[in-house]
Amino acid sequence: MARVREMRADDAPAAVALFERVYPQHRWGSRAACEAYFREVLFANPWRDPALPSWVAEEDGRIAGLYAMMPRRMRLHGRALRVAVGCQFMVDAGPRRSLIALQLSQRGLAGPQDLTLADGANDLIRRMWYGVGGVVPLLYGLHWTRPLRPARHALGLLERRGARLARAARPLAAAADAFAARLGPNRFLREARETGEDALQAEDMLALLPEVLHGTALRPEYDARALAWLLAQAGRKLRFGRLRARLVRDAGRALGWYLYYARRGAAAELLQLAAVEGAFDRVLRSLLADAWRAGASAVRGRLDPRYAQELSQRHCWCRWDGTWTLAHTRDPAIAAALHAGEAFLSRLEGEWWLRFLDEDAAAPDPAAPSVRRPAPGGARAAAGAP
Repeated sequence: MARVREMRADDAPAAVALFERVYPQHRWGSRAACEAYFREVLFANPWRDPALPSWVAEEDGRIAGLYAMMPRRMRLHGRALRVAVGCQFMVDAGPRRSLIALQLSQRGLAGPQDLTLADGANDLIRRMWYGVGGVVPLLYGLHWTRPLRPARHALGLLERRGARLARAARPLAAAADAFAARLGPNRFLREARETGEDALQAEDMLALLPEVLHGTALRPEYDARALAWLLAQAGRKLRFGRLRARLVRDAGRALGWYLYYARRGAAAELLQLAAVEGAFDRVLRSLLADAWRAGASAVRGRLDPRYAQELSQRHCWCRWDGTWTLAHTRDPAIAAALHAGEAFLSRLEGEWWLRFLDEDAAAPDPAAPSVRRPAPGGARAAAGAP
């Protein structure tokens, strides 16, 4: 059997070597930069907890597996919870791969955390998760999509599948989308003018969180330092475009906010949308209008079951996208909240925002709006004013 032990900061070079073996197509341009990122995320995050470490499996003198975990904080009906978010799980290929993966999973899940989460798992990990007593809250594995430029969005899907004539059809698609913008389902372009928007700051989110999370059974817990660090990290993720972050107001009153990645001609990926009671539809309309102005072909985000009706009324459709959201808990009340859809679990609470791919090598879209870089370590570090 492999030897499973806690990961140390000086394991970063070996962890990067494992990453390069498991994901050769995602090799970083700079190994030193990749090692620095592993250390930053796993050993310098604001939730660092020695009782919730990452784990490595050693075999034949080298690291053959890694279960990287990031501690987080949540609350269930006001009760403080320790949460471990799995942010990298990788094992060397070979005949003992499944056994090493099982050893790592068992060791990581045996910790003192109240809840373990993963939101980018494949079918192999899902099957193993069931074997170690985990659950799959199906509602949080669904994603919704709202086409904004339906023809361009359809062409984008065809281009990813290698259709040769898709590019040639772009002028025709642009004409079709211009016509579609005048139809009833796209009236959000006019309705969104009823609200105003400001650049979103970390302190805006902290001030509004009690109202946003009111009535939610399972919710994240943030402080100024942690939220500033989290948003600064998210702002550095370029693979899906530039981060846009907006606080939505109506007559001076804050209604909520949205954060998403904008890239002209492609689907905008929503990181988080939050609204006070009764304002979700208005914040959603503001998001859709902003993404339209940014040139997005569609908006895509994780389903929040509490707002399934509002999403449906705005012509969003849901599907499973090939990855699973997984949970492991020994507390029946936590499992019940997840299965009932009573949790606030955006992409910002999971692993999706992490940049273990070489984002610095991703070419930013020159047509997308820029992000204002936050001040290092400052509580006012914003999610970026485009």
